[in-house]
Amino acid sequence: MIAKYSLVFFLTIMTAVLANVFRFKLNATLNRWILIISSLVLVEVQGYLFDFQHTNWMLLLFIGVSVLSFGLRGGIIGIGAAWLILYAQCRVSDLSVGLTYLLFTAGIYMLIRHIGHLQSESEDWLGKLTENSRQLNVFKEVSLSMQQTFNLDKLLQTILTSVTAGHGLGFNRAVVMLMNEQGTKLHGIMGTGPMTSEEGYAIWDRITKHKYKLMELIEIKEKEKSSSDLKLNERVKKIEIPLDEPNFLAEVLEGDTPRHLQGIRADERDRVLQMLGREFNMSELAVFPLVSQGIKVGVLLIDNPVNRKPITANGIDSVLPLANQAAIAIHQSRLYMKVEDMALKDGLTGLHNHRAFQSLLTQHWPVSGEPPIALILLDIDFFKHFNDTNGHLLGNEVLIQLADVIRGSIRKHDQAFRFGGEEFVILLPDTEEKEAVLVAELIRNRVENTSFPGGDQQPAGRLTVSLGVASSRKMPSLTPMELVDTADQALYQAKESGKNRVVC
Repeated sequence: MIAKYSLVFFLTIMTAVLANVFRFKLNATLNRWILIISSLVLVEVQGYLFDFQHTNWMLLLFIGVSVLSFGLRGGIIGIGAAWLILYAQCRVSDLSVGLTYLLFTAGIYMLIRHIGHLQSESEDWLGKLTENSRQLNVFKEVSLSMQQTFNLDKLLQTILTSVTAGHGLGFNRAVVMLMNEQGTKLHGIMGTGPMTSEEGYAIWDRITKHKYKLMELIEIKEKEKSSSDLKLNERVKKIEIPLDEPNFLAEVLEGDTPRHLQGIRADERDRVLQMLGREFNMSELAVFPLVSQGIKVGVLLIDNPVNRKPITANGIDSVLPLANQAAIAIHQSRLYMKVEDMALKDGLTGLHNHRAFQSLLTQHWPVSGEPPIALILLDIDFFKHFNDTNGHLLGNEVLIQLADVIRGSIRKHDQAFRFGGEEFVILLPDTEEKEAVLVAELIRNRVENTSFPGGDQQPAGRLTVSLGVASSRKMPSLTPMELVDTADQALYQAKESGKNRVVC
């Protein structure tokens, strides 16, 4: 008896090994049939060895495997096959056995369904937890990156990359528009993503090949200014949307809630929506208001022009915390820039101040082989006499008006500063001395021919300025401060030689 049981055990092991060998060479359906046939072979071997004493119970194995392989239909067919085998080999036709088989099949089927349901629920929860964990990791990385800078461009690049990167939230494209200071218009500032599907797949191939992480992508885009986004940004920066006209972006900002738009057509009544569909090939998009402490900052737009994956409610929910975080960061960046700008500007004239001049002079200072830099230092002639005659309030008005004349006289890449008191300095990058003298003469001439309040009471009958010009070309070994001293000496000579003139 023990030998028979040992033989059954050995045959069971061998059958399992053989079935497992074939499992890797056949498709799923054939694998199921092999499993069913293997179970039937074991039933028959057991019946042969034990004179079919336990065949009626062993057939439950065959039925269970049939249910496991092909569900309820497999179980019913298995019952029929088991009944025929039992009758053919044991001449058993007892209805109670058939009823037992039916109850067993129903029980196994319900158990498998229940286990499948639990497994499906477990996988759903695992998927949600994995996705939530990924999103939290994205928010953590983005938050750390945002805390390290007040630079608006870098902040926007971080936000857009985190929304579009595969290691981020995974949308194909994102665009940021910000409100102007008056709160009357939205201006396109920056976007990231492809204009066409071909561009999108090319970008994905590159990212997949190098296996970039989120922070690596942010750094790469910041360094390269992403050439893949050039076409998109050319169009984005042309966007100017008035908020006093009815459009869906104004409504989103006013309502302070995201909006999901589908089926965008070329004949949309909303002109802004029509423009987005035409210029950016948007057929579906989600727009998020960027609002910080009740202050409207701008909007964030996302879409999927490459894979055409529908934007879901879960997708919108995943972006919402990031949009709120982005709004706070952008608002703080703008406040910082405003404070920094105030620290570098003269409060009276609006020109940059002495501190800004020192910083920019160092930045623009030429190294060996680069074009020279030039300075123009100017001073109002007889300004003490002016203040004594007309008072300091009118003197301030003259300084403001003079700053406007200087702004209107210098070239686009030149920069003017209030140096202190009635002195002003102009920084002229990549400029030879002759060119600087021409600019200085233009300023002198325009000041002389401009009507200033109280100017007729000056010794010359009008307000005039004296100007000193210096260039790094003459003495390449000069330091920045020595160049300023040289310009100051030239100004002194202009004063000493009669005023209202340019000396270099």
